[in-house]
Amino acid sequence: MTMPNWIASLIGKFLKKKINLQEGPMDGTKKWYQSTIIWNCVVIGVIGIYESLIASGVHLPAIPPWIITILGALGIYRRVTTTDKIA
Repeated sequence: MTMPNWIASLIGKFLKKKINLQEGPMDGTKKWYQSTIIWNCVVIGVIGIYESLIASGVHLPAIPPWIITILGALGIYRRVTTTDKIA
């Protein structure tokens, strides 16, 4: 069962007000490789590849789900608090 879009939109608007999310002005610029958001995404991608190797039968230890949750939360936090554009 999936959540209807109007419920997700309502929850999103509530959370936006609750935690004061807003678009901020980008003051400076930086190279793409200086972005912590980009590196966070790269790490999550590598974890996804690693997890697919586990699913394909290579016997490697699994990555705990809480690590992926923390990386996702950090990515969202960094995206909201960033002040520089990627050049």
